[in-house]
Formats: sequence, structure tokens, C-alpha cells
Amino acid sequence: MNGNMHDRCTDNDYRELFASSATQLHWLCYTLTADRELSEKVLNAALEQSLKGAGQVFREWMVSWARRLIIRVCIATVRPTSLGAPQCQCGQHESEADLAVFGSPELLLSLPAGVLQDNLLRLDPLSRFVFVLRALEGYSRHETALLLNIDDRACEWTYMQAGRFMNIQLISSMGETPDARAMNVYQVAV
Repeated sequence: MNGNMHDRCTDNDYRELFASSATQLHWLCYTLTADRELSEKVLNAALEQSLKGAGQVFREWMVSWARRLIIRVCIATVRPTSLGAPQCQCGQHESEADLAVFGSPELLLSLPAGVLQDNLLRLDPLSRFVFVLRALEGYSRHETALLLNIDDRACEWTYMQAGRFMNIQLISSMGETPDARAMNVYQVAV
């Protein structure tokens, strides 16, 4: 890295990025805000912030920088923690069958984008943010907790509950009861 201006982003780079990635960026914004009009405002605010700092960002970091700005603007706008942190942080209420219902996000992430988004929009704002940041954006539990200003344990509990809720919704839509599905998954795992 030599740090000359040719390695840095320009205003035009960000305008092109926001234009060429409009569908993905709109999906992210709408999923986090759950409001079409608000998501447009968030995208415009994130583009404006991107343009202000364009010369400070290396081109290879441009996409992740833009997505992080969108996430930060969504957090500041929606304030997903305004209702407080999750009630339970002890992790002792989930049975093995409950955890088997979630397991990992692979099944959920393999859903078509519209179906995944519909399931995400059924979550409360904090759960939606935690799940999107962890499962879709690849943030660690600690990074997610820091961005949302919540405890690591609350972040993990929220993530597990969000995944569990979405899997139960998915399983129910396939005509199988969540308890039967959990037992099948648990028996395969054991």
C-alpha cells in the first residue's frame, strides 16, 4: 500500500457503487428499517456520508465501508435498542430441542431474498439488526454488540432467539410442527 490518491476512492466511485449495487443496498436498508420511505432517506444519507469521506477510503475497502455506513445510519435512525436490552441473558431457558430448531443460519440463508426478508421483517427491530449483522453481514458477536451498544451475552441470546423464531416460522410454513422438526434435527445431531 503506497497510499497515493490513485488507491483512494473518489466521489464518482461511490456514486457508481450506489448505482450498480442499488438492489442489494435497498434490500439491506429496507430490511433494517422495515420502512420503504425511511430506507430511501437512509440510503441518501449514507451516500452523502460516503461522498464526504470518499478520499479517505481505499478502493478495496469501498464496498464494506459503504455497507457499514448504511448500517450505522440505520442504527442511528431506527434506534433498535430504544426498547431496552432483551429480558433474559442467562441462556438457561433453551432446551437442546430449542437450540436444534435454530442450530445455524444456513437453511435461512439459502432462502430466496424475498422470503428471507419477509421472515426478517417479522422480528422486532433489535432482533432483526442482530440477525442481519451476524448472519448476513458477517459481524462477530462482539462487533455486533459494540455497534448496537448491547452486552455480548444479550447479543448472543437475541441472535439465537431470532434464528429460532425464523426457523419456527419456516418449519410451520412447510406444514411440520416446530416440536416435531426440533426432535428430528436433534435425533440426527445425536
